[in-house]
Amino acid sequence: TKKNQPLSNPKSILKDIYTKGFFHLFSANSLIHLIEFGSQLFVAWILLADDIGRIKSFQTYAAVGVVIAGVGFNTSILKLCSEKNMKDHQKQNLFLAALKTTFLFSGVVILLVVVLSYFNFISNDSITNKWFIYYSLSIPLLAVNNLLVAYYQALKAFKKVSVLLVIVRIIHVALIITLTYNYGLKGFIIGIIIGFLISVILLLVKSGIHFNLWKQTDKHHYLQNWELAKYAFLGNAINMITRYLDVFLLNQLIHNPNELGYYGFALTLIAGLQIVTTTTQQFVTPFYSEFSENKTQIKRAFKRSNRLFMLVILVVSILAAIMVPFIIKIVFSGKYDHSIFYFQILTIVWLIRSSVSLKGPFLLAIGKINVVFYIMLKVLLISIIPCYLLVLNYGIKGALYGQLFSAIVFFILVNFGFRKELHHYLKLK
Repeated sequence: TKKNQPLSNPKSILKDIYTKGFFHLFSANSLIHLIEFGSQLFVAWILLADDIGRIKSFQTYAAVGVVIAGVGFNTSILKLCSEKNMKDHQKQNLFLAALKTTFLFSGVVILLVVVLSYFNFISNDSITNKWFIYYSLSIPLLAVNNLLVAYYQALKAFKKVSVLLVIVRIIHVALIITLTYNYGLKGFIIGIIIGFLISVILLLVKSGIHFNLWKQTDKHHYLQNWELAKYAFLGNAINMITRYLDVFLLNQLIHNPNELGYYGFALTLIAGLQIVTTTTQQFVTPFYSEFSENKTQIKRAFKRSNRLFMLVILVVSILAAIMVPFIIKIVFSGKYDHSIFYFQILTIVWLIRSSVSLKGPFLLAIGKINVVFYIMLKVLLISIIPCYLLVLNYGIKGALYGQLFSAIVFFILVNFGFRKELHHYLKLK
């Protein structure tokens, strides 16, 4: 970021983010999304809406499992390994400590999934409980994958990791489509697991890390990671529970798999919009961290990126709300028309949540990850009872309004916390 570069010049901004690899990362993330989005659109042709709902339930519970398995170390790696004063061997030692911890907690998560599924605590649908045990095998693979991607991003190797992810995602999508076509829901699960396994192997081989899992890792590296990771872990876990509270409640309170399938399909479409938010957060975090010692520069970087991001998400949400319903009607010939209303409300939810999404990376960069955790905790505590009552009394529509309520609470608390911390940060010498 150049000090004298005009903040209001869109051409110079686009050129700057292009040279830093943003569009490479965005392209890769778009193909990553094809795993959950493109393959599900395909299976939507051959599977009943019930199975689409089950797949969304798998992904939701797996997302929480990945957060637990990763223990927030992908956040600590992204922050610590992007700092200028960190030497290469120190970065690799931090990564190895995080990798070993991820393997350990992944084992705990798999064991927990087996127990919960056996006693039908995952869902009131027996098929969901049965097949989630197998789907959960993707959790450790995805946790390690996320850790590796965070390491590449911390090194600002956006173009390198993007090329690798593009290659592996094309293979992954081909596997999912082929196996789902031949074996249905079971084939989808097998394709997910094999694809993430290939991704982990390729990213490890090309990472340049000289790793030895049997090598004794210094306790200092675990503690250094944990200082940041503990708040990231708790904050991410609570955020996941809050964000997917609707799916958790619907799995326990709703006994209509078909209607849940329509809602799950709408959530799948929203995941496509989430590419914009996730990619931008991944891109700006290492740059915010790099500028964290320079208050003027990090403030300028935040204002510049946030201004452009707000414009992008507004345009994307308007286009999505108008165009996606027509596409659904044409492509699926009325099969998922019930999902249209759900999608439009969830688009509003996405816009509200995304509008403050760059403030989290900023707080992380200035060492205030604990603030993010406390905000997430407050959002969950405020939201859980209203969301429960809304789902209990109004079913699927109650889940929608619960998510809208939660998003508004999230927006208010993040803005309040950010302004308070920014004011305090700028006053420090």
